[in-house]
Amino acid sequence: MVNIYMKNDILSLKRQGFSNRKIALKLNISKDTVNKYVNEMTDLMALIENETDKNEILRLQEKLVSAPTRKSVRIRKVFTGKLKERFYELIKEDEIKNNKLGPNKQRLTASLLHRKLLSEGFKVGKTTIQTEFNLYKNKNKEAFIKQSYNPGQRAEYDFHQIKVLIDGKLRNIYQATISMPYSNYKFVKHYPNQKFESFIDSLISFFEHIKGVPKIILFDNMRNVVSNFVYGGKKEYNVELIKISNYYGFKIMTTNPRKGNEKGHVENSGKVARGELFTFKYEFYSLKKLKDYVQLELTKLNKEALNKLISEQASLIKLPLVRYELGRPVISKVDHQSLISIDANFYSVPDSYVGKRVYSNVYLEKINIYNDKHELIAHHKKKVGKSEYSLDILHFTPTFLKKPGALLNSLALKQAPKVIKTLFHKYFTTNVKDFLKLIKEKDIYELSELLVRLNNGEKITTIAESKLTIEAVSTRQLNQISTIFNQGELKQ
Repeated sequence: MVNIYMKNDILSLKRQGFSNRKIALKLNISKDTVNKYVNEMTDLMALIENETDKNEILRLQEKLVSAPTRKSVRIRKVFTGKLKERFYELIKEDEIKNNKLGPNKQRLTASLLHRKLLSEGFKVGKTTIQTEFNLYKNKNKEAFIKQSYNPGQRAEYDFHQIKVLIDGKLRNIYQATISMPYSNYKFVKHYPNQKFESFIDSLISFFEHIKGVPKIILFDNMRNVVSNFVYGGKKEYNVELIKISNYYGFKIMTTNPRKGNEKGHVENSGKVARGELFTFKYEFYSLKKLKDYVQLELTKLNKEALNKLISEQASLIKLPLVRYELGRPVISKVDHQSLISIDANFYSVPDSYVGKRVYSNVYLEKINIYNDKHELIAHHKKKVGKSEYSLDILHFTPTFLKKPGALLNSLALKQAPKVIKTLFHKYFTTNVKDFLKLIKEKDIYELSELLVRLNNGEKITTIAESKLTIEAVSTRQLNQISTIFNQGELKQ
């Protein structure tokens, strides 16, 4: 039975140039199975590249990268991430104790460790703990072997936190560093957080920057990569990352736990990048100034590596013609205020969805919200703080028509574009229903045109009379609209 991991192996090996027969032999599966998924990949890529409808592209991309429809049998979870984390916390505490006390007979044993973990609610067998404890106690000092890589073979990924002053305020920002061991080329991009959408954006931005995809990308065991540790030391990779791997064709590799040296190239590159970039320069007037500075300095750092990168581009996996638009999926129930909560911020949807479930794709800078038929019902610019609101006044028009008195002091009106607020407060405070019909029917340019006409003293008595077109606006009126926008009077 082929699961998403096996599918990932098939597509990755095919992108590396293996024949279907060799893939079948390597993975110990039938050639027919390999043919099925390779042909599916080829057909779907062709459809994606020729499709113009955005929703259809998203559907085809999802089919390409997702798991086969038949459910795979999951590996029994025993030594999970949280258990393993607590296991090594207790060992570290014992090391601290021994350093303080010196030689003593109060040393930690596997039996004591097992009992302690059981008392804390972990369900794990004594044999499992004994095995892990023995591996820890008996590990030998390692000899590090210098590695050599072929062009386009590998990239290494790391995420670092750095501290800077932006406009005099201390800020934590997160630096994605991706390096190419063959050419020593370094790619750096900064984000406000380490959420999955930031992580994925850094990968895709890297592919687009180097104009291709390395055959292998090595990660550490960060949460965006490894969802869980399972029995036998195996790992479950984040399914959404596997989808990206399926689409772009790279193979996912991770270091062994606590073996950061296995991606020593990027660790060193990250240290160099942080040192070169921020040791002496750490104050910036704005985030844009920081990004401009980083790009300038990176150009200097990559001066010698650039020619070598250009030479290895021919060995990279070809970049798909269509960018993969991955949004972090979130399922929400719409509350009584017609809001959903995502990452501790609140976003409006049409009030007809109160009490229903909606489905969001969370991107780096935007959020798209869909109903159960995958129809787009709302979109917002993503908020980066906490307890912030993004409201669309049009989402609440049915409620305001029933309760017109609620409009005046509503947060939805306060967050509306300036032209809408000006129209209401200046001309429609006593005619809420016509105002709501007006903003529902017209776009921002038509409303701007209407406001100019009203400000010029034209009498518009009905909604029908206000149904104007941009083509009907005189040159004088267009100039007036342009002036108002440039002065910021109609901007939000």
